[in-house]
Amino acid sequence: MDLSKQIQKADEAVKRRNWALAISLFQSILDLDPNSGEARLGLRKALDGKFEGKKASGNVLAYVGGFLPLLSAGVAKMTKGHAARARNLERFLVQAPHHVGANLALGDALWQAGHIASAYVVYRHLGDRLLQEGRQTKNAEAGGRAFRAAGACAHELGRFDEAATCYEAALELNPRDQEAQRARKNLAAEGQLGKGGFATAKSSRELLKDADQTKRLEESQRKQHRSADESAEALKAAKSRLAQDPDDVEALREVGELSAKLGKIDDALDHLERALVKSPGDLVLAGLVADLQIREAEGDLDRARKLGDEAKIERLTKKIATIRKQGLEGRVAAHPTDLGLRQQFGEALMGAGDVDAAIAEFQRSVKDPRFAVDARICLGKAFRTKGLDDLAKNQFEEALESAGPKSDKGLELLYELGCLAEARRDADEARRCFGRVLEVNIGFKDAAKKLEALKASS
Repeated sequence: MDLSKQIQKADEAVKRRNWALAISLFQSILDLDPNSGEARLGLRKALDGKFEGKKASGNVLAYVGGFLPLLSAGVAKMTKGHAARARNLERFLVQAPHHVGANLALGDALWQAGHIASAYVVYRHLGDRLLQEGRQTKNAEAGGRAFRAAGACAHELGRFDEAATCYEAALELNPRDQEAQRARKNLAAEGQLGKGGFATAKSSRELLKDADQTKRLEESQRKQHRSADESAEALKAAKSRLAQDPDDVEALREVGELSAKLGKIDDALDHLERALVKSPGDLVLAGLVADLQIREAEGDLDRARKLGDEAKIERLTKKIATIRKQGLEGRVAAHPTDLGLRQQFGEALMGAGDVDAAIAEFQRSVKDPRFAVDARICLGKAFRTKGLDDLAKNQFEEALESAGPKSDKGLELLYELGCLAEARRDADEARRCFGRVLEVNIGFKDAAKKLEALKASS
């Protein structure tokens, strides 16, 4: 649908500072194409112009006028009507365009509705505004989240330079944001930086130049590859600070992180759990604690397997699944657009036996090309658990097409397809699948035994 003429008319209204007309025109365009990033940005600019110099989010009348749209947005959220929720949130924001929570919720709703280009505009525009307020304001954390989500949207859209800029801005607002650090590291690892003209990319305040980006990446890598001796010295200094102030949360965190890096898991957990008691809302800290608890339990599980202690193996397996699930719940709620977290959460839910909830998560993460194969494998296994073998087969076949039959994941998929064929007594198909596995890896699981059994029964 070509909406260029309508957008041009709306832009002309903005130039004339006819805010009411511009807002109305942009709204009409978005009714026709909710994913028009150009119209979504135009609407944001028109609202900025209308409310320039005003505290729009603090206007009581705005909340009175926007009560019904907010109520409708809440109902739509409960029914998972993401597109309807986005429309109602946008209606509210016409009354209070600077409302931080509503802007974040609008971005989330647009993302979940599949309108990634529009979601990017909302997150980025909010992040740019909050970045201007600086790191010391109450909205710094929200600004970091907005930029992190904008980065995920840009990555999804293939705009890798913009994604890198957004992750850098998120870290400028919150240098300890591990989600942004991880996302930036993944982006660099994929080799995407510089492919779209990163040297010309600009930040929201034109400070994030390519030289700054390179410097920060190098510093991040230097910290990650700190030697054992350097870590020991840093740990000693952090413990010294902690001795002077036992309630210093940052010192507790640093002691915990450094202890974990040096393999002192018990000591790391002790300090990080104490820090979490003092900062119960810190999701990153909660994630660190959960990761260490899992590492500790996995060590116990490995020992139990070597001893053949089946009862302990079962108990520890359930414990690990529960820790994973609990550790990810808060992070997913705080970062609903992070599909990597969604994939991890789905796997944790599967481990905990909540198959339906796991399927819902995999159906979200499968939309991201980075996780599509893993998500389809997990979906296939989940459907198979529920006895929906036809659905499982479809997922495995789609994943195999992407993974290729000779990759490790391809072998796993061929094996799963063979098991499905075996279950429905399709011996020819089962033999074909297991045979293709053995062509690549003769020792893969029990594929050889299965193939021999099939031949003997024919």
